[in-house]
Amino acid sequence: MLSDSPSTLLQSGNALVAQAQAVATQDFAAARALWRQAGVLFQRAHDADPGQHAAAFRLGQAWVAEAHALQKEGSEDATAMWRQAALQCEVAFALDPHHAVTAMHIASCYAWAQDADAKLAWAQIAQHLQEEHAANMVADQAAR
Repeated sequence: MLSDSPSTLLQSGNALVAQAQAVATQDFAAARALWRQAGVLFQRAHDADPGQHAAAFRLGQAWVAEAHALQKEGSEDATAMWRQAALQCEVAFALDPHHAVTAMHIASCYAWAQDADAKLAWAQIAQHLQEEHAANMVADQAAR
């Protein structure tokens, strides 16, 4: 049994994701099973520390992988899974509202869920955060 330490759970989940990615083109069913196992670990990490952005975000990414799998299979459940992934990524974004990558993931999820308005709004947030980050980098360089 794995420790309930969020960092241990995240590391174990990340290892499963890496294994899944390594076999995905040869054995999609095996990859999907590994992604699901990783999702369980990410859920446990998020439950253990609901205030940690990384755990919340990795859980959202696990649901993105599941949504991709459902989409690939032509499942009618894919759209609902895309929405669930978007909502989980929104939880992560609330924990770190300056994380542009999270905002981009949310925009992508809403694009796949065919929610153009939400996709546009989140894409604009991501762009603003990227521009803000770039401006801060320039200001930091100028201050040195």
